[in-house]
Amino acid sequence: MIPNLRTRRTVTASLLSLLALGLCVTHGSAAFQTDKARNEAKSQPAPKPTPQPPLAALRREFKNPLPIPAGERLEYEVRFSRFPIYASVGVVTFEFAGPATGAQFEPVNGLNVEFKPPAEDQFVRLRASAVSKGFLIALVGIDVKDRFETLVDAQDFAARLSFKQIKEGKKRTAESASFDRLQQTIKHAVSDLNKPESPPREKTLARPEGSLDLLSAFYFVRLQKLKEGQMLRFPVSDDGVNYTFDIVVGKPDKLKTECGEVKAVRIEPKLFGPGQLFSRPGEMTMWLSADNKHVPLRLVAKTSSGTVTAKLLNFKKNCKIIEPEPEGPPNSRSSQKGK
Repeated sequence: MIPNLRTRRTVTASLLSLLALGLCVTHGSAAFQTDKARNEAKSQPAPKPTPQPPLAALRREFKNPLPIPAGERLEYEVRFSRFPIYASVGVVTFEFAGPATGAQFEPVNGLNVEFKPPAEDQFVRLRASAVSKGFLIALVGIDVKDRFETLVDAQDFAARLSFKQIKEGKKRTAESASFDRLQQTIKHAVSDLNKPESPPREKTLARPEGSLDLLSAFYFVRLQKLKEGQMLRFPVSDDGVNYTFDIVVGKPDKLKTECGEVKAVRIEPKLFGPGQLFSRPGEMTMWLSADNKHVPLRLVAKTSSGTVTAKLLNFKKNCKIIEPEPEGPPNSRSSQKGK
């Protein structure tokens, strides 16, 4: 059984934003689901409450240099599988563009909200893109070319400006969010690029302290201390809706890659279910490198519609994308030399 068209659009859009979360790795919302899928989600019995892991103390103060180097570029192949289909649907790219100041700010192409930062403000620039290929274009004629840009505060990594230009089939939109610290508001604006004469649809939300967008959440997780058994919890705003993201840190793992077996940290973003980014049941797992960069190596998201997998392509091309593992503690190395 081949999933319906709107489900396939969800699959592709998912990875662009989160993975873009990731987590990353994942844009999408209940708005993209079919009526049948929404009804199925509503008919599911409420899950039994389970004991929650202890909350981790979030790292909110950042100093230069960050462990993620300016200019880092990560490319992921996104695949969709549901028997008998196993096909590549696109490539998602993330770019850590590096620091900038308010004086250096240049208007984002297509931005539809006013944003004039003070000259002394310090930012970090993030970018991402998603491009469809293969199965998605050949079978259903969907051509996806989305781009994302986010400015975060260099001090605490909270989002200041979020922008998405969505090109999916006939859909053409520009979506912006301005995070106002003084007014404690988030102003969302959506413009239909097929109707340039129409004014943007606007919506204003309260701004929870430290709010992120999906793209900044992808990097924010990488900057945290990931301790087994703890849960990261932080606010994220996307498509005019405020969410609370919970991410459980699992046991250390080893991931088989083209460059051999790599030590990894396994995390589980709890993004599925009522009131979450994805209203339908599902589960997501990500593996990050165990070094201080916490490079996302792989993501797997499973729902009743199928499985989405995102795999880091750079790792195949460049096995030095993560920090090499030390041979052992200094004392042990020196003692070995003396033997």
